[in-house]
Amino acid sequence: MTEKKQGRLRRGVGLTNEEMRHVGGLSGIFALRLLGLFLVLPVLSVYALHLKGATPFLAGLAVGFYGLAQTGMQVPFGMLSDRFGRKPVIVLGLLIYATGSVVAATSHGIYGLLAGRFMQGLGAIASVVLALIADLTRDEVRGRAMAFVGISIGLSFTLGFVLGPILAAKHGVPFLFWIVAGLDTFAIVYLLTFVPSRPPKRASAVKFKDLGAVLGDRNLASLNAVMFLLHMGLTAVWVVTPPILLGHWDRHDIWRVYVPMIVLAGGIMLPAMGFAEAKQRLRTMLGAGLALAAAGFLILALAPGRPHAAAWGLIVYFVGFNLMEPVLPSLVSRFAPEDLRGSAMGLFNMSQFMGAFCGGALGGFALGHGRYVLYWVLLGAVLPWAWVASRVEAPPRRKPAQDLEADVAAA
Repeated sequence: MTEKKQGRLRRGVGLTNEEMRHVGGLSGIFALRLLGLFLVLPVLSVYALHLKGATPFLAGLAVGFYGLAQTGMQVPFGMLSDRFGRKPVIVLGLLIYATGSVVAATSHGIYGLLAGRFMQGLGAIASVVLALIADLTRDEVRGRAMAFVGISIGLSFTLGFVLGPILAAKHGVPFLFWIVAGLDTFAIVYLLTFVPSRPPKRASAVKFKDLGAVLGDRNLASLNAVMFLLHMGLTAVWVVTPPILLGHWDRHDIWRVYVPMIVLAGGIMLPAMGFAEAKQRLRTMLGAGLALAAAGFLILALAPGRPHAAAWGLIVYFVGFNLMEPVLPSLVSRFAPEDLRGSAMGLFNMSQFMGAFCGGALGGFALGHGRYVLYWVLLGAVLPWAWVASRVEAPPRRKPAQDLEADVAAA
């Protein structure tokens, strides 16, 4: 190991080249997976309505089935990864997801699409990918690693929402599902070729009773609740806000709101995460994100008849969301026992997808009963949200310099 690299490890100033390579690769796998989701999201319900046997309820179910299946499979996949290793479980999930994409692409009726979407959700690898990133990075830079994941999600979101309607109009929605299957195949090849394995230290099987250590931990339980509320708000906002914006901007011009939103949120998140990690201020960053999200809700609630205010409210909210998003998995990875990290991430991501499912229901109700009322409801939810976040203790401090030097010497 070079003296320069040793110095970086001792000071803990940033990701090493090796960590950057691993984080970049795994963030890319995460991004490819989510790109497939975001490509079809803007056009799926309209497409589903025209399939044989479709009803509005079943068309909506085609969108929600993915999140429902994800909710049920996050914990089992996390537990499997604790027992058999991360990479084999990620490959299994990607294969299931690709198979579901092929089923959806070749279906001509609504029930075939439902089966394909549910099968896609069964390939629940989010918790396992995050656990592998945690395995391959040091504690003191893990938040920055999660920030890269957040940026990759933002890029996938932007590309998906911009390219999905264009490609669907030119080639049809089934073509998008074929793209998804191809992206998953590429992700499997990359994972097996370039990403190292780190088997869990514990060789015995992880059992459901072991989850008691995770469920009974106050910090982990609080973080799961915060994640639930975070993604409930996110999904509800994205159900209601796009129709509001499309009432004032043409569909081809909506990127003028989305792209600055993604660029600004990502540009603020990464340096803020680096500062919070270096100064041990993760909880401060969580509070700042919550305050910005609340400000975004307030601006949106006061925006009827003011489209530019609605756009700015969405941007402010999304910046706040992006400040919170990378902090939470970083904190979970620090509080979770190492041999149960995959299981803890499974419960954490289960909370995320359950929040998304509930947020979709809340947003759908708001569409029919007053769109701007949603933002007042979410603003009111900030108080219990802040109370739950306040229950999270300061995370274990990173290793002191002498321990880092010992690790360097051992390496």
